[in-house]
Amino acid sequence: MKFIFIDAENIGLKEIEKIEVTMADKVFVFSKNESIKELCERKLFLYISSYPTGPNQADFYIIGNLVGIISSIPKEQKSNCEFILYSRDNPLVDAFVFQCNLHKTKHKITLEPKIINNVIQITQESTLDQRILDLLKNPMQSETLRKKLKEPKPDFTRALNILIKEKRIQRSPNCKKSWAKVKSK
Repeated sequence: MKFIFIDAENIGLKEIEKIEVTMADKVFVFSKNESIKELCERKLFLYISSYPTGPNQADFYIIGNLVGIISSIPKEQKSNCEFILYSRDNPLVDAFVFQCNLHKTKHKITLEPKIINNVIQITQESTLDQRILDLLKNPMQSETLRKKLKEPKPDFTRALNILIKEKRIQRSPNCKKSWAKVKSK
């Protein structure tokens, strides 16, 4: 089962119209916009606007709902759930990923493409930690890895530390300056 959280204040009406889901998916749209409310009614999305007006209030409510839903799911059913966020808001994305990692749930961040000067920017379909793992087919030094991903040092370091803490990567036995994926048992 997919739980989809849409930061409508961040991505807008046109991007929400493009989102395709199945009837089994639970879709939560956070906004105070009347046009978005009407769209949600047509698409059978749950429209949530009961948070205070102000900076980051929708973000706080998204994270609160995420944690509430995760904690209400029985442990044996968590492996069947995936939590998806549609947003371009990096601090919200960081908080969402942190909570999903903390509660050991599958998650995906979908940043809709931004159009800047008529150029479509690349869509980020997976989290930074997953992109690090994807590149670690062979051991690699952290700075080389960061440059290939073209990520700022703080974001990269945060993701690397999560992977280390979760014991998903370790120092390579052949070269102590390089990182390697931990082999599954």
